Amino acid sequence: MVHEGDIHVKIGEVKIGRSGDILKATLGSCVGIAFIWRRKGVMGLAHCLLPDAPAETSNIGAKFVSQAVPSLMALLKIKPDDVKEIEVFYAGGGNMMTQLSKRNVDHIGLLNIAAAKKYLSAKGFKYKELDVGGEVGRQIFVNCTSGDVYVNRFEKAV
Repeated sequence: MVHEGDIHVKIGEVKIGRSGDILKATLGSCVGIAFIWRRKGVMGLAHCLLPDAPAETSNIGAKFVSQAVPSLMALLKIKPDDVKEIEVFYAGGGNMMTQLSKRNVDHIGLLNIAAAKKYLSAKGFKYKELDVGGEVGRQIFVNCTSGDVYVNRFEKAV
């Protein structure tokens, strides 16, 4: 069901929303990172495909987790002193290729989760892991009116 205030955040995108909006992303091995800034009434969601950009960039985007965290900060105008006010959540990082786990290979989902922890911690954010890993896809939703972040799992196809 689509509502007027729904904002779909596609792979590699980062978007912001305000009251009345719902930010959402569909995740497999990707990681969704949500920033909630209640005092300012603004929220952000990044849909990250890969952990690390090959080179540092100041371009706004979320193809890489390393790019997404500074992009969210720039779009929301978060300064270092504001970091303590931001609630951060992330989800996703599923293994969508089961054969990799059978070979004990770190799949891209696990690498994305590790990158989220690394880059959020590096900027001083405290974060909450919502629903990560496993072998399922998910949707992450940010209700920009309430500031709630929630995740729906897709049942694994047999």
